[in-house]
Amino acid sequence: MGSKLYTTREWAGKWICAEMTLEDRMAPIFKKDFTISGEIKDAKIFVSGLGYFELKINGNLPDDSVLNPANTHYCQTALYREFDAAAFLNNGENAITVELGCGFYNEPTDVWKWDTAPWRSVPKMILDLVITYADGRQETITSDESWLVTLDGPIVRNSIYNGEIFDARRCEFAWKNAIPAEAPKGELRCQDVQPIRRVAQFAPEAIKRLADGTYIVTSPEMSAGWVKLHINAPRDTEVVITYSEALVEDGHVLRNGKNEGPNGGWWPNEYIQQDTYISDGNEAEYEPKFSYKGYKYIQIENYPGELTADDMVLYRVANDVDVISSFRCSNELVNKLHDIMRRTLHNNFQGKPTDTPIWEKNGWLGDLNVALASAFYNFDLRGFLNCFVHMMADCQSECGVVPIMVPAAKWGEDNCIVWNSVFVFAVEKLCDYYGETDFARKMYPDLKVYAKTNLDLLERRNWIWDGPDFSDWVSPSGDEFIAGDAGNSEGSALCSTAYAYAMLLAMEKIARMLNEEEDAKVYAAAAQKVYAAFNAKYYNAEKQIYTTGQWRQIGKRTEYRQTSNLVPLNFGLVPEDKKAGVVKNLMADFEAKGYHLDTGCVGTRAVLPVLFDEGYADAATTVLKQTTYPSWGYWIEKGATSTWEGWEPSARSQNHYFLGTCAEAMYSHILGIRDIRDGFSRFTVAPEVECELEFAEGSIQTVNGPVSCAWKKENGKTIVDIVVPEGATADIRLPGIETQVQGGKYQYIIG
Repeated sequence: MGSKLYTTREWAGKWICAEMTLEDRMAPIFKKDFTISGEIKDAKIFVSGLGYFELKINGNLPDDSVLNPANTHYCQTALYREFDAAAFLNNGENAITVELGCGFYNEPTDVWKWDTAPWRSVPKMILDLVITYADGRQETITSDESWLVTLDGPIVRNSIYNGEIFDARRCEFAWKNAIPAEAPKGELRCQDVQPIRRVAQFAPEAIKRLADGTYIVTSPEMSAGWVKLHINAPRDTEVVITYSEALVEDGHVLRNGKNEGPNGGWWPNEYIQQDTYISDGNEAEYEPKFSYKGYKYIQIENYPGELTADDMVLYRVANDVDVISSFRCSNELVNKLHDIMRRTLHNNFQGKPTDTPIWEKNGWLGDLNVALASAFYNFDLRGFLNCFVHMMADCQSECGVVPIMVPAAKWGEDNCIVWNSVFVFAVEKLCDYYGETDFARKMYPDLKVYAKTNLDLLERRNWIWDGPDFSDWVSPSGDEFIAGDAGNSEGSALCSTAYAYAMLLAMEKIARMLNEEEDAKVYAAAAQKVYAAFNAKYYNAEKQIYTTGQWRQIGKRTEYRQTSNLVPLNFGLVPEDKKAGVVKNLMADFEAKGYHLDTGCVGTRAVLPVLFDEGYADAATTVLKQTTYPSWGYWIEKGATSTWEGWEPSARSQNHYFLGTCAEAMYSHILGIRDIRDGFSRFTVAPEVECELEFAEGSIQTVNGPVSCAWKKENGKTIVDIVVPEGATADIRLPGIETQVQGGKYQYIIG
């Protein structure tokens, strides 16, 4: 996968649809019968179905992908998939069917204005089947009004949020000719990104039958996806399947919707995450097609007979991005934290990086921004992230700014820099990790528009970003029984200004890489103005700390903000002559709070890098291994198998990655693989061998080959083994050792 992203083609087929209204929720099925005469050399199907499609060729799926295609801003871009079809075609009679789901293309939820989305329309499709015969002939089967369509299919209702109703009794279809459909406004481009698949499967951890006959299935881990359920029920039986992250006191799942559960008022008329299977009396295996769910628990009502583990398979469903790394150390808690962060990230790779698989399913940019490095260390994000960056540019073109979530339907169009600066940082990291210079060049005009908008805004505000923005979201309340601070007791301006500074430096770096020297000088000069204004505004010389001067009391929070000092240290905003005092006061606060976290999503990401970089390796490890509230380990103590949306047990979501960013430092500091540049052709290996761990080991599969570091303490010495791929250069920094090496295997003994 790479930056060849988004191929276009000339289509012979037409967009077609069924006679439906926007309020209809059934899944139309289109079909085309045709005859092939001759030996086939090659056959390709190009198809787009909005919002989702399921393609079958003579009753066969062309591959194992699901939830096609990826969600986009359809006014700018719609995606199609390409499939090899030769193996599924017959010399003689053939049939193609395409079933369509609503997805985000026709979603009635009004919370994020999906119901008034400028692209909203009934499901529609376009298809070209291009057949090349052995004798050189070529034939194209295309979508047009000759295709037949039925609204009598078994999916009588579907929604990305609510789930679906599948009526197996509906097996006799009335067919009509399809009708022409208005093409989506956006350009139709190939989905050159890893498709969504069932990437993992597992058996239930437990099955419990409640007094009312309802079954509660417990998954061994928090997941996103669904269950495939074997059902043998009398005709007309309605088996109701509800997914949830939590149980209520009587043992049933916590439902959401109909004004029940967290944010239940968002869906006042229906429950979300619920499928219904209506039996035709025959034995069947059922799994949904056009929605996915976040779940730890699955409630199954009206299931006939005894439900056993043999009757189901639980799936994780996500973009099939490759896991590229490994990490293990001497502390099992730290290993668990690594694993739950990786799991939570993958649960939220759903055509875009989302915030939670349950309530929102939205591409919130702040979540990705703080977790960007964690994601790059764990997964091959080529293709997947390129596609998402392109979506940001689409939204910028449509909305005038990069909104706070992508795609967006005219919602969240505030220019919130802590959130949307990921537009720049993602391109920077694609260049650093994969050498995606061509992609950066392609995106640079959009990045330049983004930077110019923000430069103008900063200049008008005297180089301080002082608007009311999202910032250090869900800082702890200081009391595990009081909900965290979803806003900012100390305001957002300090973090926003710091992110503006870092964004300008990243733009300078990208501009120099692309030989845009004059632009680079502009960004560098602006960054220095922000630097000076930041220190003049927020540095308190008397107290030797950074403070906003704003305060709104939440719970037991203290007015000293770890985040307000971690962020400037992390972003290089603290003058050298002031650093010692700032660090001293930061460490005093950690000590006073028992080495607990007092940070939201922005500050949390900076905790370990700053403590390690400032020479407090033991304190960093103590914070990392902490198990009481508020800490990462507190989640593990409470049985978490994924990272939470807050530090308190009342956190709405337990499948939300933006606080699990301790995973970054496991690679960047404990293993020491950092300062990555030019597609991993240059990097540093500087493991924190003096921290309170006995060993650590791990590797990353880079575009140049594997990079690894393993160290262990043995008989008073520390043995460090490092692998550098051929063609790469690594700066090695160890106690008493500083050297530069080329590709190869190296061992160092310290002590």
